[in-house]
Amino acid sequence: MNVEGKVVLITGGTNGIGLAVAKILLKHKAKGVSLVDVDENTTSLDSLSSQYGNKVLFIKADVTIHQELEAAFEKTATFFKHLDIVINNAGISNEQDWETMLNVNLTAVIRGSYLALRKYLPEYKSGEEGTIVNTASILGLQPTQVAPVYCVCKHGIVSLGRALAGDEFYKKYKVRVVTMCPGLTLSGLHSAPVAVRSVFPHKISEEMRKMGVKMQEFEAIAEGFLKVIKEGENGSVWVAENGEPAYEVVLPEKKDLRKRTYQ
Repeated sequence: MNVEGKVVLITGGTNGIGLAVAKILLKHKAKGVSLVDVDENTTSLDSLSSQYGNKVLFIKADVTIHQELEAAFEKTATFFKHLDIVINNAGISNEQDWETMLNVNLTAVIRGSYLALRKYLPEYKSGEEGTIVNTASILGLQPTQVAPVYCVCKHGIVSLGRALAGDEFYKKYKVRVVTMCPGLTLSGLHSAPVAVRSVFPHKISEEMRKMGVKMQEFEAIAEGFLKVIKEGENGSVWVAENGEPAYEVVLPEKKDLRKRTYQ
């Protein structure tokens, strides 16, 4: 898919990964980007608006409230007349309030995926195919004891994307679903507020070292999202870590899961 001329909706779009992705898509001549967020980052919004004018639309919405999320989709499609790409990116990390985290990180992603898949992309896409990109995490591929429920959310997103990429879904809706798994970023598990809300905060650094991951800038992940939108096949899962180019991962089939015993 060529980003040029496309309309994009990004949840969690006014900060961090979402904002970086918005910037790179606008740089590559997206027709419009809708930033859906519960927080209004006025500095970033003013900067984007001054540079891109009415190509940027901010919609204040809580993704955990169905009516607000659907209203954001409706406003985006009405304002730009099209909707081609939906990036379900909003997320939090708080193991102490894991129920809220489940609602934001998993339930809202499911809801956003279904709104995109079943209604808005088939009706408003400007080309033959629409695209959903769901933000998971490397912790959706490998769990850690410091953030068990966060891992549940991200594993769920990985499975959701693979399931929604099934042949029957694609034949009916003509929507491609891909999943991005970022590694640690400046807002990741190393940040102090998140560390305090982890299960074993003193173990965070050790766990990350075991995984061999390093901190990276948002801009590196944004490049990965651009690559995934352009090249990612339906159902594919990608990783963007350590500031390196994004790469696709291959997940095992059930028949390959049986533990082998050796004599």
